[in-house]
Amino acid sequence: MSIRHLLAVVVAGVAGTLANALAVAAFVNPELIRLALVPGRYGVAVAVALAIPLSLRLVRGRLAPWAALVLLTVIPSLLAKFVFGAGAPWHLVLALNAVYGLAALAAYRMVAGVSRLRLLRA
Repeated sequence: MSIRHLLAVVVAGVAGTLANALAVAAFVNPELIRLALVPGRYGVAVAVALAIPLSLRLVRGRLAPWAALVLLTVIPSLLAKFVFGAGAPWHLVLALNAVYGLAALAAYRMVAGVSRLRLLRA
């Protein structure tokens, strides 16, 4: 993995976390915008964002970004419910983490700056 891809993973984690915090504040409780200030969320988000280059390399064809989105939604949702004790219902946790996933995937693709095919050959 190149430095650019590592940077893309970090940016993806940060962008996804900020998007998630904004979505939580908009749809759940505006006071929860403070979630954007919790440093540990960024560490977990960057670790989860490592699923992006992994899925883009392991899954072939047009399913690769979808596989990444599923991983970026399901992994943080499982962590939220079973590790961090989120009390929100599953549908809300999954929806809010899908916001993280979409933002993280978009940020990764912008920073990495490579197409799916070139990424496979790297």
